[in-house]
Amino acid sequence: MSGFILRGEVYLQRVNTKGVATGNFVGPVNAEQLELEPESEDIIRLSKNRTTFGKSLGKVTEGKPTKVKLKFDDVSAEVLAEALGAELSTLNKSAVSETDKAYTLKSDNSWTELGSSQIKEVGFVLKEGANTLVLGTDYEVKWAAGLVRPLASGGFASGGAVTITYEALALEGHTLSGGEVQEVNWRIKMDGLNIDTNEKVQLDIPLAQVASSAALNLLQNEYLAPEFEGVCSVADGKTKDYEINIIK
Repeated sequence: MSGFILRGEVYLQRVNTKGVATGNFVGPVNAEQLELEPESEDIIRLSKNRTTFGKSLGKVTEGKPTKVKLKFDDVSAEVLAEALGAELSTLNKSAVSETDKAYTLKSDNSWTELGSSQIKEVGFVLKEGANTLVLGTDYEVKWAAGLVRPLASGGFASGGAVTITYEALALEGHTLSGGEVQEVNWRIKMDGLNIDTNEKVQLDIPLAQVASSAALNLLQNEYLAPEFEGVCSVADGKTKDYEINIIK
């Protein structure tokens, strides 16, 4: 008898609810878990007779959808959006340039938003009236977040009305908007090897309909590893929910 220790490369393709491709295969993704769990339901005919009461007089087993679990630590913007149930859109903001824009800085050690992020330090000027205040002495700035506040040790600790001249970089990337219910439909392929027997193992799940199954700690001190659970559904044109080929 032989053992089964599988090493494999997993590929994902986004599909619709019928299993029709809506994107290209990506991968291999670094999968920590790809688990299939067969499900069935027993329909039992129970005896009501006095001598056999509660015993089984027959049983029929009906199939249920195969459960699938997937966990991996290759996290693109698309995967992160699916794990958070967020809507993914393109981020494309033009550069911003402001001259002598009016703000009111606070005296309670709290921050004031500039209204833009990724602020350039070069060319940043903060004035109280005609008086130019000194960065690092009178105030401090969080450039990436676009926040500014007076320094308690400076000459502007009481805050007040100021004008600020600055430039902010253009932004390109992705935006994840929460509060949306996102369907996650994947075709999953795995190209594997049973390292005990050297047999090739190929898995194809034409339509895995899954959802995020674990909370995501965005500030954890380890690689983020989204987890998904759901079922293998029968895609259009198919009669089975998955197929595994073991090649000698």
